[in-house]
Amino acid sequence: MKTRLLFLLFGISTFMSAQNKDFKTPPSPVSFHPVSLSKTACISDDLRQEVIQEIEANKQLILQKTPDAFQHRGSHPLFILPFRPKPGFNDYGYYSLFNQVDQDLTANGNLLDYNCGERTYDWATGNHAGTDYVVWPYPWKKMEEDVMEVVAAAPGIIVDKRDGNFDHNCDNSGNPNWNGIILEHSDGSRSWYWHFKSGSTTSKNIGDTVAAGEFLGRAGSSGSSDIPHLHFEVHDSGNNLIDPYAGPCNSMNADSWWINQPAYFVPEILTLSTHNSDNFDTDCGVVENTYEELNFDTGETIRFRIFYRDIQMNSNTHITVYKPDGSILYDYDFTSTWPDYSAAWAQWNFPVDNTWPDGIYTITAQFGGNSYETIFGIRTNLGIADLQETAITIYPNPTSNILFIEANTEIEKVEIYDIVGRKSLEVKPLTEKTQLNIDNFKTGMYIAVIYSEGKKTIRRIEKE
Repeated sequence: MKTRLLFLLFGISTFMSAQNKDFKTPPSPVSFHPVSLSKTACISDDLRQEVIQEIEANKQLILQKTPDAFQHRGSHPLFILPFRPKPGFNDYGYYSLFNQVDQDLTANGNLLDYNCGERTYDWATGNHAGTDYVVWPYPWKKMEEDVMEVVAAAPGIIVDKRDGNFDHNCDNSGNPNWNGIILEHSDGSRSWYWHFKSGSTTSKNIGDTVAAGEFLGRAGSSGSSDIPHLHFEVHDSGNNLIDPYAGPCNSMNADSWWINQPAYFVPEILTLSTHNSDNFDTDCGVVENTYEELNFDTGETIRFRIFYRDIQMNSNTHITVYKPDGSILYDYDFTSTWPDYSAAWAQWNFPVDNTWPDGIYTITAQFGGNSYETIFGIRTNLGIADLQETAITIYPNPTSNILFIEANTEIEKVEIYDIVGRKSLEVKPLTEKTQLNIDNFKTGMYIAVIYSEGKKTIRRIEKE
């Protein structure tokens, strides 16, 4: 796969309408940025045959030690998703599906996926043979943070394993030096997991067995790749390429290989956030600066962004900005008039003046039948300069009295603020787990600022 991110910018001035004349005029303009992945050659059939020969050689070595290791029996496996978020990841999403298996084997621009669309690619001499799950947004930052963990889609035996190859590749041109795992399942079929981050591959070795859902590695950009992602490829017991997704244009196999097949389109918001700059880093292989900010002052401009997966033509997003007292500041709709995109992001600018009350604001977005939200502060202490992806768990949330906080490092300090930015509690537990009694708090929303290793993470909590 694999591809360099290309961003297009469109000005929008007509897709927002206020719902009440007492609200502020909806912000304008908004910019819309679909993400396009250029289609270039993947590995050749010759290189794929070399991998298959390597697998057969590995199997012979396995059989010398365990003669009955490959007693093929039963029907083909049913898969779970071959990846998951790392423990503690708490955003709405972290990936989008960009490319399916190309069902039309006539190369050079003849595209057909299992659902009769063109969500795939080919090149002059070959066709895309797997499914690409791309880490997004901020793919290099998320790769650095180990956000996407690759897991076994079904039980199997490791029949090939590679690690230690360069993992920040920016060229999809047949590079054979991938990191990853190939499993053989009980019926003789195989699943391929490619492009791992170097050094992340499981400590298990060729010949070892793994269970469904067992950790295999982390998404990277090794081999023929130019963006962190997982390439998932499946071959049946006869070594024929199949497409695990069942659909009207799948001519490779008759049925689905998923326990629960994911939908073709999954319209959702992956993240929504506020920023202090119009900059957006896209250099391949470089960890992105997100320019995120939570606290703003008079005279500053809030850049509010929504990052979408599978945004389709005429899809609508209803956006509401609430003041600290719960009244509405902005209330408007955004309707996309562009073709379907696997990933896109949009930005609105909110200029802050002295009429904005101090405190914590909430932004909600209704999209694809789901509700999403984020927060920002006006003249508060919610600075985000050192916000990090610390693995922190807060439970139960909501709660009526006791709140537990657990982290993977020592918790140095916890501050809790009410919706107008007033500090309601401060503790310094100096442990990895603490509990707070908020029984005397009023019912409502609060913000917990958790300090660990000299940095801080911000979470919403709710008192029932």
